[in-house]
Amino acid sequence: MRNPKWTRDELILALDLYFKIDASYIDSKNKDVIELSKILNNLPIHKKESKDDVFRNPTGVSMKLRNFQSIDPRYRSGLPNGARLDKVIWDEFENDRKRLQGIAKNIKDAVKYLNTIDENDTKNLDDSDDFPEGKVLY
Repeated sequence: MRNPKWTRDELILALDLYFKIDASYIDSKNKDVIELSKILNNLPIHKKESKDDVFRNPTGVSMKLRNFQSIDPRYRSGLPNGARLDKVIWDEFENDRKRLQGIAKNIKDAVKYLNTIDENDTKNLDDSDDFPEGKVLY
């Protein structure tokens, strides 16, 4: 089974972490990467049956951070095969980190509340431009 595509909400959280840690610490053993993995696994975005043992695990999270590193003009490294949405999120927030931090904080704060909502209440929401703050905050 293949993991679902990263959503806007997940990418906002990942980019927020990317800007907070030094590139040399992008590693699956980094405590912040592990914590983000836990948060991503608790987001009520993807159906439970689409999540397996490797769903947004620390290795996958560190790889996504490396995708951002390949976009970052400060570096000539990273994993260049990221998704189109990676670049969209990068372009939107590269020069608006305060807004990025605020949205990321709000997503994290909403996780506990959203996990109490029935999955059927959110299943018809898609990850489109209609939700500029992302699906979780909508």
